[in-house]
Amino acid sequence: MVLASEHANVEQAVEQAETFFSAHVEDDDVVYNLVLLTSEAVTNGMEHGNQFDPEKNVTLEFRVSGSAIEIVVEDEGPGFERGFVPDPLREDHLFASGGRGLFLLESLADEVKYEDGGRRIRVTFKC
Repeated sequence: MVLASEHANVEQAVEQAETFFSAHVEDDDVVYNLVLLTSEAVTNGMEHGNQFDPEKNVTLEFRVSGSAIEIVVEDEGPGFERGFVPDPLREDHLFASGGRGLFLLESLADEVKYEDGGRRIRVTFKC
């Protein structure tokens, strides 16, 4: 799925994720987590990667292979280095208004890979 970087398209991604994962996963709690991961990854790509520039797209893919589900999100932004994103659990960042998205992704997923200089994120969930 290719989405212009606009707020309304996050909801479209969430609806597609819920439809797709509900058809492939029986556990509602797992479906919820997969939809949450999708929402977070797409929002990060649109907001931090593409700066909500509607001329830039976010590409979203879902893959199922055996007992693993993969969510791949790619943006057209400049990328980032994961090591430079502050830990939201550090005392000096506890009350920051952002910075928890990657922490959430990494906490819920079984594996998170940052590719293409941080422009692509590959999230794996084993169920």
